[in-house]
Amino acid sequence: MLTTENDGPTILSEKGKDLLYQDLLDLNDRISKLHVFPAIGWLYTFDIIKDIFDNNQHVDVASNGWVDEAIPEGITLKQIFDKYYDDIDELGINMDLGNEVLEEIIRDWMRENDFLVALDDDGWLDD
Repeated sequence: MLTTENDGPTILSEKGKDLLYQDLLDLNDRISKLHVFPAIGWLYTFDIIKDIFDNNQHVDVASNGWVDEAIPEGITLKQIFDKYYDDIDELGINMDLGNEVLEEIIRDWMRENDFLVALDDDGWLDD
């Protein structure tokens, strides 16, 4: 199995394989104790939200010229999570949808709730 390290993909050593095994057991144990179902679905979709949040901060992307949207200044990950928690049942999310569809659903939901907004009103969101 390949993993990404600072110098690129490498095959795990036996020690690395054992560490990964233990890490996965630990994560599985923690995930199974979440008070939501399916817990892995919550973890996976929250990871998508967090990735969008971390990589689309207005202060970081507004000046680069190639990103069309960003998280508005002052919006916190906790605010997004609270709204997501309230809306999850209405979104029709399930793990059968696949990553691209899940990310599209989440991005659309974030746009609808003004958590992800156009930087320039050029009409591209209307299409």
